[in-house]
Amino acid sequence: MKKIIVAVFTVVLSLLVNSSVPAQNIGSVNENSKTQKSSIKYNFINAFYDGRGVYLQWQTEYETKNVGFFLYRISDSGKELVNPSLIAGSYLQVGGERSTGKNYGFYDADGDFNSQYIIESLNTENSRINSSLITPEYVGDLSEVTNNSSDFYAKVKSQSRSKIEQNNLNLPKDLRLEYESNQSLTDTEMQRAVVAQAGVKIGVKKEGFYRVSRAELQAAGFDVSVNSNMWQLFLKGVEQSIIVGGSGDYIEFYGKGLDTAESDTSFYYLIAGSENGKRINPITLRSIGGRVLAKNYNQTFVYKERTIYSSSILNGETENWFGRVVTTGGTTATFNLNAVDFDSSESVLKLNLQSVTFDPHQVNLLLNGQELGQVIGNPRQLISKEFKVPTQMLREGTNTLKLTAVTGISVLESIRTSFSRRYTAQQNQLSFYTQNFKTANLDGFSSANIRVFDLTYSNNPTIITNLNVQSNSGNYGVTLPSHRCRVMFAVEDSAILSAASVTPNNASNLSTPAHNANLVIISHKNFLTQAENWANYRRSQGVSVEVVDVEDVYDEYSFGVLSSLAIRNFLQYAKNSWQTPPKYVLLIGDSSYDSRDYYGIGNFNLVPTKLVDTIYSETGSDDSLADFNNDGLAEIAVGRIPARNAQVVTDALAKVTNFESSISQSMTRGALFASDLPNGYDFDAVNRRLANLLPAATPKVFVNRGMANSQTVLINELNKGKFLVNYAGHGNLAVWASTDFFGKSNVPQLTNAGNLSVFTMLSCLNGYFIEPQEDSLSELLLKTNNGGAVAAWSSSGLTTADVQEIMATRFYSQIGAGNITRLGDLINDAKTVIGGGRDVKLSWTLLGDPMLKMK
Repeated sequence: MKKIIVAVFTVVLSLLVNSSVPAQNIGSVNENSKTQKSSIKYNFINAFYDGRGVYLQWQTEYETKNVGFFLYRISDSGKELVNPSLIAGSYLQVGGERSTGKNYGFYDADGDFNSQYIIESLNTENSRINSSLITPEYVGDLSEVTNNSSDFYAKVKSQSRSKIEQNNLNLPKDLRLEYESNQSLTDTEMQRAVVAQAGVKIGVKKEGFYRVSRAELQAAGFDVSVNSNMWQLFLKGVEQSIIVGGSGDYIEFYGKGLDTAESDTSFYYLIAGSENGKRINPITLRSIGGRVLAKNYNQTFVYKERTIYSSSILNGETENWFGRVVTTGGTTATFNLNAVDFDSSESVLKLNLQSVTFDPHQVNLLLNGQELGQVIGNPRQLISKEFKVPTQMLREGTNTLKLTAVTGISVLESIRTSFSRRYTAQQNQLSFYTQNFKTANLDGFSSANIRVFDLTYSNNPTIITNLNVQSNSGNYGVTLPSHRCRVMFAVEDSAILSAASVTPNNASNLSTPAHNANLVIISHKNFLTQAENWANYRRSQGVSVEVVDVEDVYDEYSFGVLSSLAIRNFLQYAKNSWQTPPKYVLLIGDSSYDSRDYYGIGNFNLVPTKLVDTIYSETGSDDSLADFNNDGLAEIAVGRIPARNAQVVTDALAKVTNFESSISQSMTRGALFASDLPNGYDFDAVNRRLANLLPAATPKVFVNRGMANSQTVLINELNKGKFLVNYAGHGNLAVWASTDFFGKSNVPQLTNAGNLSVFTMLSCLNGYFIEPQEDSLSELLLKTNNGGAVAAWSSSGLTTADVQEIMATRFYSQIGAGNITRLGDLINDAKTVIGGGRDVKLSWTLLGDPMLKMK
């Protein structure tokens, strides 16, 4: 049986900060990362077997310079590595800082009750530390001890999603200029006219020739009874030539996917237009020139791995996903090349590595067992090097590149191999170009049903009709006459592709001024009913509201492609051009840094946030979606309900209505101030200064972590249902300071459902809402039904306590003054007093309704 090994792991973020006021990640030490001692301590390691596979879970009490983990299954035959790629440890997220409270998990489908395991941690010195031997215990169902069953883990296909392979043509200069002039065409005005009418949109993930059947179109709501001569297909607002089958039985078209940080899918829009649509017309290719045969064309094969997300790499808009870890132990990447023309003398291999440790990097390379050379680079930089290699060093089929670090640890970004390729089909299709005034023999097809298209003008391809098919022992091909160089695509009928999706395009017109909305609710389509319920609640109070399907935003502002920039551009248009511009925006749907589902556990980037570089790390920033002049301040108050299912939205609205129904009693419920030990900052003193800004009659309670029975005292006070709860201190995604003070595991103990609180958290990462594999503390407080928060304002990143206090001082002074009545307005006002603290401005996120009444 084919081995299935699935890794699902969780890493709680933190980061090293060398400053006078350290960022408030737990365990912060003001120490140089090169000299800090490497160490790791486990809180627990468990293994569970349910009759189908073994799930291992472990939690570290602290990690220092821990790059990650390898898992080994121990048997009579020896020690077998079971995770194909490193499970990233804290260092890949936090640099050299000591961090605590991280949870990890791994599912081994080939494990059984008699299996034994060792966890091996790798540190930045390239040394490894083994755990004690781990033996599974039996459970009836893995869902009893994890959030998921064996069925879930067995279905995860992270390996297939985490490898990206592309074939890119290296066009001659004159042909490239001609081809790219057509590729860059867009028409925003026409795109908006197209999506303003009903139709279907067709998702495409890779290059190929596509067929969509009449039944598929009809199932997506397309009116197939309309004269098929009027069917028109658009990409980026530009009409595409297509083939329409007899009686409208199908459409065929050439399509290409995307490779952006947020998406791999292009969208093609089919409508019934007001005029005849463009069609792929036949042409006859006449011979021009002699009979010289072109033996090859040049292409680049790109191989990427996307198994590790590292937020500590600050690289702007480039994605923070990488592949295998390169250590002194060495690692071997394999990639496949086909139809290599070994008569060509030279090829080029370009290697991109991201260095992750704070020392110089040197990596030795072996290509197919032969010495290739070295890559040398600086700490924390993208390292690139091109190697000219004899084509004879390459292999037809599987190629290996062994990477062995001499110094430093790095991760693989990509391997790019440029070589001369024969005109041989791969899986019955061939993307290629011809040489000026030379013939070309195409071969490698499995039948005579071959079509060849000229894609030089890819929006308007043509089909070549005067080609004779030759057969040689079941190998079919065609000969192209000499002609001007052209970009072409050949396909045998069995290689016609099916679309990734065929869905209705619901007409929209967001890009017109005739809209009136103080509040805009941008929702994922799964929650539109619940979003309308929220809108009706606000409308009942006299607020003008518009509910917007986030897909309509993509349709009008990013040609259908998932994009956080599309949301920003839409909000900017609405702010500047709508008759009644929005003052508030509520995002309904979760967001994730794994927008392309590299983990393979499901795509939870339902309403994307913007990933931004702050001083210390990349993180999610909802406020950046409404920061139109890039000063770090949102020009519309923003909040989010980070839902993955409709019930979360319903429950969150119920919390809001419950809270606002008793708002007149708000300050009499008092305020609770929780604080950490004075490690690097006097957090109790911060709380007392903030408390003094509230009206004198407001009841105030202070709980410091150093108090006797502080956790019990804190939970008891939380259950009294204070109006305001503030925490000041160190933290991470899951806890305030430590699991022995307050964290996610304590949330089920809360019972203040009748008196919900507004939580503010002067800490790091409590609001890290973009983690795809677990909720942050703020999310859990908002989602819990037994009490917790009606809204939580906290950081998705790492920031320093001094700037936090400046912002919080303004926030609590305005609450005390009572002149600002909506939570979103209080937040936006509080951020205006921060000078250069862009990190605090962008990373502090409201999980909740920005229109929440505070008075």
